[in-house]
Amino acid sequence: MAKTELFGTVTAFRHSKFKQDSYQTIVQPEGTIDLEKVHGARVVWLRKDGKRFLGRVVARHGSKGAVRVRWDRGFPPQALGERVEIVP
Repeated sequence: MAKTELFGTVTAFRHSKFKQDSYQTIVQPEGTIDLEKVHGARVVWLRKDGKRFLGRVVARHGSKGAVRVRWDRGFPPQALGERVEIVP
């Protein structure tokens, strides 16, 4: 069984009116995806020095196919707009 590569772009942190959560981000996948296939999937962001940040898809976000990702450690704000890999 061939593994398909899915990529997405980190668009924003999850936030409310007064608070921002640095452990959760909104990721817009490239193309259309089926949420049942990616729910619980690992998400990997590779920093330029080789350090990997790992996260997991926890829910969908909105009606345009975005997903919410909870990271194992705080996600750096410099990485907003960067490309991440979604590993089903």
